[in-house]
Amino acid sequence: MSESRADLSLAAALRLVTPLVELLLHEGVTYPRFANALKKTFLESATSVLEANAARVNDSSLSTLTGIHRKDVREWRAVGQPRPQAKTFGAVMEVFTRWANDPAYCDQQGRPRVLERTGGPGSFEALAASASRDVHPHTLLRELIRLGVASRAQTGSNDGGDKVSLCMDAFVPKEGSAEMLQLFADNVGDHLAAAAHNLKAGAAPMLEQSVFANSLRPESVAVLSKLARQIWSNAFHDVVRDATLLSDQDREQPGADQRIRVGMYFYHGPNLEP
Repeated sequence: MSESRADLSLAAALRLVTPLVELLLHEGVTYPRFANALKKTFLESATSVLEANAARVNDSSLSTLTGIHRKDVREWRAVGQPRPQAKTFGAVMEVFTRWANDPAYCDQQGRPRVLERTGGPGSFEALAASASRDVHPHTLLRELIRLGVASRAQTGSNDGGDKVSLCMDAFVPKEGSAEMLQLFADNVGDHLAAAAHNLKAGAAPMLEQSVFANSLRPESVAVLSKLARQIWSNAFHDVVRDATLLSDQDREQPGADQRIRVGMYFYHGPNLEP
């Protein structure tokens, strides 16, 4: 008997979830705890699927779609809790990206300048204000320093100036697994969402491609790793430049409710078994 599309989808999901399961086990998350949490995710996702198809959302429809017992569905709906929102530190990422790429905050060689903490254009205060109007520059700087993304500059002068510098190799944040895990969830989650979107019939495809090679020596892997980093560095600056301009242009305009994420990854490991 040929496998159904559901069987094939499950097999693919089990393969891609293997690294995640290894991470969960490494962090002490057991199967019962994960399975119980996954039930809630199934119900939340089922609600979105039903709403997207203009279908009625009730205990029966949720139970039918997910296969979860109606008693569990009823208990979940009775709680009435909103979906958990991921902790956001988008302002930190925005400041880091602009500081590393915007000519207003870089020198002639394209390197991030040491900035005056306060002041007019070209200061950290101005940079923080351009990235977020909801977070005070002092609060944002404190968080950047806590994460090791920025530091108080050692200028070697006696002018008493209060300056800050960017740590270019700081991201991913060194302190606190919460921020690292959020980056993991955001980056991998959007990559998976793009791939899943492309599997849906009738959907305009999103960019989601890769290059694969095997039977390589470690020395060759190192060469390709360096090449990938060079390519990403160039692409990163180009995308950031245009994304910053368009974001500033579109902010607070009607219909400005979309987000994008552009990424690249490089992985190496043993050859896959035939």
